[in-house]
Amino acid sequence: MTTPPFTISQQEAPTGVLRVSLAGDFDVSVGDALSRALADAARRPAVTHVVVDLEQTVFIDSHAVAGLVAGYEAATAAQCGFTVVNGRGTVQEVLDITGLSEVLCR
Repeated sequence: MTTPPFTISQQEAPTGVLRVSLAGDFDVSVGDALSRALADAARRPAVTHVVVDLEQTVFIDSHAVAGLVAGYEAATAAQCGFTVVNGRGTVQEVLDITGLSEVLCR
């Protein structure tokens, strides 16, 4: 099985907001990496809010959903905000169907 290309990049603002941009396909092969990246982002010193930008995300499956939940839980434990933005097409549909858009996309 060939792993589809994906990237996870971070950009921190001086205001304490850390933007985590996801690009490509997020499936079982990268679910653990996504969980770790988002949990680590929420625990970074001086970060008060994590914004996960899905604008360039093509596909997410249940493992990516679990990664988003893990990031949200880590942020909650760290008393850090956590928001998902710019979901499009089937990516947003997955968030809507799972009910996560009501919790994460505020």
